[in-house]
Amino acid sequence: MLVPPKELLEKLEKDSIHQQWIKSHPESFLTHFFCQLDNKFNSKSSWEIGYYDTNTKKISVFLEQNDQFLIKPEDDVFKKETDKVEGLKLDEVKINVEKSIEIFKENFPKYFPQEIIGDGFLILQTIKDKTFWNFTYITKRLKFVNLKISVEDGSIESHETVDLIDKGPVNKQ
Repeated sequence: MLVPPKELLEKLEKDSIHQQWIKSHPESFLTHFFCQLDNKFNSKSSWEIGYYDTNTKKISVFLEQNDQFLIKPEDDVFKKETDKVEGLKLDEVKINVEKSIEIFKENFPKYFPQEIIGDGFLILQTIKDKTFWNFTYITKRLKFVNLKISVEDGSIESHETVDLIDKGPVNKQ
């Protein structure tokens, strides 16, 4: 079971590794929580907590292992050139991760009726000023399926299927 993001962030902010990193990266801000999931919606990893540094234009990721935090090396941001990296609005989260998984399970057959999911991942992030539980799974038919769920009311904000063979959108709303 995943630790609630707010709880984990509070723990991270008290950690000396994070405090030292923040001192040397004063122009950085929280961007996301990321976790790998299996096809039964169990976490395959702990949360990875991402920070964007506006000076370097890179992402740094913190993760907890054996009750201590580690930091991965800075990396490039995975985004389109025109997209803006936004700070995560964690205070907007009203729907917890367990409820978001229930909502995904309820809506998956509706939006992706022919698909059987394999492994995937979950990102808590803010895009275009809206904060989402962003689920992406690969299916047995080699497609990515994506469902964005509002953190405020649990509504489905968007759904998309991308065929990995054609490498283009199949269904997007």
